[in-house]
Amino acid sequence: MKKTLLLILITALILPFNSFSQNIDKSKLSKQEGFFTFYTDEDKGKIYLEVDKLDFEFLYVNSMPAGIGSNDIGLDRGQLGRTRIVEFRKAGNKLLLVHKNYDFRAFSDNASEVKSVKDAFAESVLWGFEISNSEGGKFLVDATNFYLQDAHMVGEKLGSAKQGTYKTDPSRSALHYPMTKNFPKNTEVEAIVTLTGTPTGAYIRSVTPSPESVTVRQRHSFIELPDSKYIPREFDTRAGYFHIDYMDFTTPIGEPMVKKYISRHRLEKKDPTAANSEVVEPIVYYLDRGTPEPVRSALLEGGNWWAQAYEAAGFKNAYRVELMPEGADLMDVRYNVIQWVHRSTRGWSYGSSVTDPRTGEIIKGHVTLGSLRVRQDFLIAQGLIQPFEDGKPKNPQMLEMALARLRQLSAHEIGHTLGLAHAYASSPTNRASVMDYPYPMIKMDDDGNIDISDAYDDKIGDWDKWAIRYGYETVPAGKTEQEHLKKLLEDTYAAGHTFISDMDSRHPSGGHPTSHLWDNGASAPDELMRMMAMRSKKLNSFGLNAIDENQPEALMEEVLTPLFLMHRYQLEATSKLVGGLDYTYKVKGDNQRVQSRLEASKQNGALDALLYAIQAEQLAVPTQILDRIPPRPMGYSRTRETFPSRNGLNFDPLAPAENVVDHIFGFLFESGRANRLHQQKLFDAGLPSFAEVLQKVTKQVFDRNSESTYNGEINLMIQNKLTDHLINLAKDPRATATVKGITRNQLREIAYWNWNKNESKTASSKGTSDEFHRYLADKINNFFSEKEEFSIPAELAIPDGAPIGTTDLSCDFEY
Repeated sequence: MKKTLLLILITALILPFNSFSQNIDKSKLSKQEGFFTFYTDEDKGKIYLEVDKLDFEFLYVNSMPAGIGSNDIGLDRGQLGRTRIVEFRKAGNKLLLVHKNYDFRAFSDNASEVKSVKDAFAESVLWGFEISNSEGGKFLVDATNFYLQDAHMVGEKLGSAKQGTYKTDPSRSALHYPMTKNFPKNTEVEAIVTLTGTPTGAYIRSVTPSPESVTVRQRHSFIELPDSKYIPREFDTRAGYFHIDYMDFTTPIGEPMVKKYISRHRLEKKDPTAANSEVVEPIVYYLDRGTPEPVRSALLEGGNWWAQAYEAAGFKNAYRVELMPEGADLMDVRYNVIQWVHRSTRGWSYGSSVTDPRTGEIIKGHVTLGSLRVRQDFLIAQGLIQPFEDGKPKNPQMLEMALARLRQLSAHEIGHTLGLAHAYASSPTNRASVMDYPYPMIKMDDDGNIDISDAYDDKIGDWDKWAIRYGYETVPAGKTEQEHLKKLLEDTYAAGHTFISDMDSRHPSGGHPTSHLWDNGASAPDELMRMMAMRSKKLNSFGLNAIDENQPEALMEEVLTPLFLMHRYQLEATSKLVGGLDYTYKVKGDNQRVQSRLEASKQNGALDALLYAIQAEQLAVPTQILDRIPPRPMGYSRTRETFPSRNGLNFDPLAPAENVVDHIFGFLFESGRANRLHQQKLFDAGLPSFAEVLQKVTKQVFDRNSESTYNGEINLMIQNKLTDHLINLAKDPRATATVKGITRNQLREIAYWNWNKNESKTASSKGTSDEFHRYLADKINNFFSEKEEFSIPAELAIPDGAPIGTTDLSCDFEY
């Protein structure tokens, strides 16, 4: 017995140092050679990784080939995760997978200096593998649990979205062998990962058959790093590119420590001396074969627009988009792809990339296009054209406009994966960039006939060509790169272009006069007035012709909503002129204009347009519409894309007006704008002050008719909403003391006016509006008595206009 135990002990000690064959029955394993060779045992659900490259850098990318299908949660099919530079290091009986820290670097011949920087900042060990066997410098590890982990952090994202607490269930997770593959430069392993928990949110319930069990597929990609022949190009804030950055601790004192390089693909001329040359290897994008017609043709056509920009930069046959080859894997790093992705609600499209963190070189462009987004354009066209007249065929313009939008969308999202950021100041200069957000250019003749044939552009813009030249153009002989790029930028701005991107255009207190989302025209107020004229005419003719035969009449509301709110983004653009500042991303010594406050005429004109937009006549829903929208029938519940209602099941005639008023006042009385308005008067007496704007708005709002009519009730609602927004501003911690003082004084005047208006009448002459005036005075007085604790009721949620939900802009480039 003792001899037997001794033999077992000796065998246990020796086995780990013998060859693979002594531990693993290879007859039951499948070997796949490639970047990292691996062995699979499907009978036992195992995968063994053979590591023959220690202290060798490569890319590790997570992704999700099969997602959840909710734009609000944000876990789409085909979503890319993080890109990390990693390496395997041996530590005793373990191999550690280490995420290297490239945010802090040192370039020096002094090895000790380089080591001092490396040791100053933490690295991250992503996994520890116990070595099963070693032979000839090769190490075999059981990697099964590594591949079955929730690497995409689905559980954490579900928790952040308040959908429940979930964790991985190993008993319901397994390797997905059909999509586990190996190639010379990339190793792809896919797993079925199930997370279990208690669902608490409506989003996860709406898309998962058993929401307590959420199953997705996750991909782990080990990718060979590009060679060292790529030459990074320095980032310039004026050029419109995304970038990578890091701190270089060997930078000479007096020079910037943070180094920045643009993100772009590698593109080389066969003949670098030629003005126009064929390329060594073209940039090719592949379209998802799951994309149906006519969408497929539209996406291919729009995506191929970028060839015009590369031709302008001197590259022949440098870029193309074509259909994905049969059987090819969309997640494979070797393919730039355009995915057609389905969700339960319409939502953002976005362009992501696998980028070399060392240099900014884009290795894989990956576009995600939401399949339902195009239906919003169809609804916009449907409300404008109202095509379903008895006996007439459907108007083909609706589909044509939707497809035109898809062409533009394809070009836009591919542009992100070519390295380009949003260019929101492009719409006034003849739609100079597909990287802007375009609202359809709609025209109407004197008879009310709608023309949407030019709704979207059919080509790449002039700004896009300049931008591609900056990022990709070969520097001519005899010039330095700095000289060449400086001249390119000066020529770009001399041609009349302005580049302004996300934060300036999205922030609620933004003040740039031309950088807006979903706007048109050189003058925001002029375009607003033009749109409102079209909107009024089409609302007055709106009726049953807006919906098809055999549809519930309640569905008129789905078509009404985008028509009623068609000016919502132009309202936002117009509000930004009030307290506006005209500026660029100017660099010392360049040829861009110096910033300047907008002249008084433009600010006052914008305010007048906004006040016109909140006249009762512009906010009332025409009677013929109210008379035809019944409560929702069974099977057609109210959605986020219809107006809210305080009338129970019935359509609420005040809700659409209230949505518009909250939208305008939310921008106009945002604390940053109010602060700027007050301060601009201190520097230029000719500009409107916050007090003047506030007095003008208050006077117009409270001077309007408040009789017991539909329009009178809308006016009372506007007075109430103005009071609410001013109370919120009066207690906003971001507002300056002066702005708070001006606002509170105006509130006291409103309270005094409303109280006296009510008290001056006899009891027999008082009506509903007088009771309202007493209520408004009481509300303001209660605010002052309760100090900062007074709260305003929540606003009615405006129907979704931009794609439903939100996204982390630091990770993806959404549309």
